Amino acid sequence: MASIENRSRIKVTVQNRNDLTKTFSWSDTLAIQSYIAELKQKKFKPRATCLNDSFAVRIRQKGYPEQCIFVSSESEAVELQQQIARERKRGVFTDYMTAWQTSLADLLIRYLRDESPRNKSFEIEGYKINAMLEDAGLERQDLAEILKNHKNPHPKWIGKAMRKPTGQRMSTPSGATHFIRKSFAAIKPEDFKDYVDERCQVVADATVDRELDIFAAVCNIAVNTWRIPVAKNPIDGVRRPKYFNERDRRLKSDEESRLLLAARYEDRERSIGLHLEILMEMERVEANSAITKYQRKNIVKAARAKYLDEAERSYTHIGLLEAFVQFQLMTAARRGETLALTWANLDLESQTAYLLETKNGRARKLPLRSDLINLLRQLPRDSELVFPIGVDGLRNAWSRMCAKAGLVGNNELHIHDLRHEGISRVAEAGSRTPGGFSLVDLQAFSGHRDTRMLLRYAHLCTQSLAKRLDAAFASETETTVHHGMRRLRKGSSVTLGEVVAAQSAGIGTPQSNQLKQLSQQQSVKLCWKGFIVA
Repeated sequence: MASIENRSRIKVTVQNRNDLTKTFSWSDTLAIQSYIAELKQKKFKPRATCLNDSFAVRIRQKGYPEQCIFVSSESEAVELQQQIARERKRGVFTDYMTAWQTSLADLLIRYLRDESPRNKSFEIEGYKINAMLEDAGLERQDLAEILKNHKNPHPKWIGKAMRKPTGQRMSTPSGATHFIRKSFAAIKPEDFKDYVDERCQVVADATVDRELDIFAAVCNIAVNTWRIPVAKNPIDGVRRPKYFNERDRRLKSDEESRLLLAARYEDRERSIGLHLEILMEMERVEANSAITKYQRKNIVKAARAKYLDEAERSYTHIGLLEAFVQFQLMTAARRGETLALTWANLDLESQTAYLLETKNGRARKLPLRSDLINLLRQLPRDSELVFPIGVDGLRNAWSRMCAKAGLVGNNELHIHDLRHEGISRVAEAGSRTPGGFSLVDLQAFSGHRDTRMLLRYAHLCTQSLAKRLDAAFASETETTVHHGMRRLRKGSSVTLGEVVAAQSAGIGTPQSNQLKQLSQQQSVKLCWKGFIVA
């Protein structure tokens, strides 16, 4: 049977004397009676009130351990009692103790220790979960120790050391995460709703959506894998913030030349710095053996002043960042894919680059144009990486380059915009090429897992599609007339699926109007799976 016991606190008050108010545990009867007697001796009229904020649902069933679950209201206690009664009618016994004794914060920590190291995004997940714990007043977890003790981390993290924590908080603090201290069984969709409403006031909607991804992963694993039963998964039914953050930033007029000029300047400064370090190698050794920090700084400062002119005269220019920008524009690779590329996976003779680690988890090959090959041949091979620069170093260099090129403010340019520019250029080049490129061709080039992700580029392919339609309908070998309608033959150079995709993605564009005019001029209707197109 399941019984309900009121275990709420007792509050003793005196009218108009808030300073005399005290709260006692429900079982502390002697202390309550003693305090009431003390107040009466002082001629006060105390009043004892039950707060009704804690109810114990005690579950007893023969053959199973006794369970005692605490809830915060009588309605929750009655609901739980009724649920247990329904389960017993079906002969089901559920251990609710674990869910009530485990907080959502405990599950976040368990996820961070057991599951997150298996993911490629472990470091990012770790930063986010630690920020949630810190905002809730809990201790941060040591990511390096977690990775070191994990038995089966993601291949990306095998043998790789975590970056040392700087102690600086990068994300925006928020008090909205205090609900994670509640027990997992007490968490409701309303808690996530309040979290979303508060969090969206201080950070972008997309950031909140990614944080909900972590909560969803933790809740789903807790219920489905760790077998921690709750009445209903609390993340079910949670409404995510709606947002649209798709960028359509293209390079305009002389922006590319300005960016490349800034990259050459950044490469010059970097090359001079590398050569300067070689020239002042002996002074570095002397500085490292200095007794005080002040002495070390003076030795290094004097060495820089001594060798700077010589370094500027005799340095060897290494166009690393210029090659990086060109690589992004010509291959449309993702930033992480480019930075992880090794010389061993680069075949300059066959003009291909093999990407072992990609965002969608599938390895792929990049085609390399001959002018890009020439740039890569000029890079030194003193590292196994083609672009030996860290994420933070690249981010700082990119900020300086954009500032020098005037690509800030309303003209701000992101590194990922180069990928969008590269895919757009290939789509446009296909429109000027006989036969053109379809979305499937673009998919092979960009590495997207789903062609639907490429519909934003469909309008750039429509011009080549119109030319192929002209050729197809002008040729009697590719078309046939049936019931007064001209149809494309099976195996023709253009598929009607491409027509449908182009028209659905290019409504209202000049290219879609061109297709409509083409069908009107030829006085034909395209038939596809029983539907009339055009």
